[in-house]
Amino acid sequence: MKFALKSLIAAAMTVGAVLSQAAVVPIDAASFVANAGQITFSEYAIGTSNPTYTAAQYGGSGTAPGVSFGSYFLGQSVGTAATCPAGVALGGCIVGSPTGTSLSLDLDGGPGAFVGTDTNHTASPVLSGSPFLNGAIAMLFSTDQAGISFDGGFFNAIGSTRVTAYARDGSVLGSITNTATGIQNLLIGTDDGKSLIAGLLISLVAPEDAGFTIDSVRFGTISTTGGGGGPTDPPGQTPEPTSLALVGLALLGLGAVRRRKTAA
Repeated sequence: MKFALKSLIAAAMTVGAVLSQAAVVPIDAASFVANAGQITFSEYAIGTSNPTYTAAQYGGSGTAPGVSFGSYFLGQSVGTAATCPAGVALGGCIVGSPTGTSLSLDLDGGPGAFVGTDTNHTASPVLSGSPFLNGAIAMLFSTDQAGISFDGGFFNAIGSTRVTAYARDGSVLGSITNTATGIQNLLIGTDDGKSLIAGLLISLVAPEDAGFTIDSVRFGTISTTGGGGGPTDPPGQTPEPTSLALVGLALLGLGAVRRRKTAA
């Protein structure tokens, strides 16, 4: 009985810890406190593949990191017609989860991201995945970040492009999708302002006729004390059903152990 009780308590505590971890969510623009400097990709020549930046190269200050770009992370790969949603450009569809003890770009296996010119993006030069407009883009940061802002597009479809945030160990912290067409400023950050984001993957998850490029990448802190509304959870966002189920099972188990002990 004691062993069962301890196991159930441990399970409940583990679930509680998971539920208490910071989530990564869309950020209200007024709550994003940008550091100085931004990556505009004009720092490199057109055609440069997988550019890498120090903070000094783009005028970064404060908690601004060094940044490396590629297609995806070690452990991931470009999807196939069998593993990607119908109609999605396969170059932009990424499958698998990062592997290894620390998040790393797959610069050998990935097709690469490169600096290019996008006539639909007024801020050219921009960064595109491979193939042009229809390839995924990954960013890896030298230090964990609380919030990242960048311009993405040109989007023809809402919800076609997903931005997934990863922790340093490769676990998923959360994701957002584009909520507008055209060029959209995408802001993603932690809901409690903690610096936890080690990298981002920008990939296609639904048909997108125009594809996408990115520009104007900035880093900053998150204000969670009001004024700008703070992080903005997607409509109808709720705790994960699996986590809630585990909590319920743990509580039911504790009740059953207590009843058996009383009956004895």
